[in-house]
Amino acid sequence: MTKIHAETPQRNRLAYGGVLVREDGCIVLRRPSGDFDGYVWTFAKGEQEPDESPEETARREVLEETGVKAEITGDIPGWFASGLSTTHFYLMRALRETGKWQSETQAVEWVPIDEAHEWIGKTTNARGRERDLAVLEVAKATLEQR
Repeated sequence: MTKIHAETPQRNRLAYGGVLVREDGCIVLRRPSGDFDGYVWTFAKGEQEPDESPEETARREVLEETGVKAEITGDIPGWFASGLSTTHFYLMRALRETGKWQSETQAVEWVPIDEAHEWIGKTTNARGRERDLAVLEVAKATLEQR
């Protein structure tokens, strides 16, 4: 199982991302172009740019990688480690879908949250798959507490 850190980890590159949730219980998953690093379906995430807050990074990465302009509606507790980075995620809701994303994304799909584990399970990168499944479970638990 992937390691979930309660506090900001001191090693590994830090990244920020979002789990987009729709009122009908669907979430957004993105397919990286060429299934980069063994990821078949994953969440939007990326590294911080200079003078950018973690929240700004998460919103920018979601827009760039999914084509969805979003707002943060909550926090997903913890930090989630993969082979390339350790990421903090936010719950988000879509404000506007542009239908355009950067070339690092091949496809974007709204998936029922209860089926997302099957989609994420197609990822061949074991550590990344475990990280995304952990994010999904903590996101679901956080949503249920609302």
